[in-house]
Amino acid sequence: MPTTMHRLLLLFIVSTAWMGPSVGASQSWKRALPLPEASQQALTAANAVINQSGSEECLRGKLSNAIVRLSNSCDVSGHSSTACELASKIAGQESELSMGEMLATSEALLDLLGDPATSN
Repeated sequence: MPTTMHRLLLLFIVSTAWMGPSVGASQSWKRALPLPEASQQALTAANAVINQSGSEECLRGKLSNAIVRLSNSCDVSGHSSTACELASKIAGQESELSMGEMLATSEALLDLLGDPATSN
C-alpha cells in the first residue's frame, strides 16, 4: 500500500510541476506593452514594410506582431482611437494580409500614429 501511495504522490507532484509553467505561459499574452511603446513598434514595422526591409514573410510577421501588441495595449489601457480600432480589426482576422494589404495598413498606421519622419 505505501508504494501505491508514493507513486500517486509522485505522479501528482510531477503533473503539478509540468502544468505549472504552461499555465503561466498561457497567461503571458495578457501582458501588454505601454501604449507609446506598442505604437512605436507599430511605426517601426510599418516603415519596414514600406521600405521593404526584408522578405515578405518576415515583414508580415513583424507587422502582424506589432499590430497584435498595439491592439492588446489599446485594450489594456482602455484607449480608443482609429489606430486602436484598425489594430483590433486586423488582429482579429484569421487570414494573413497580402503584400498590398500590408502596404495599405502600414500607410494608414503612419498617418494615424503620426510618424515624425513623414510629418516633417
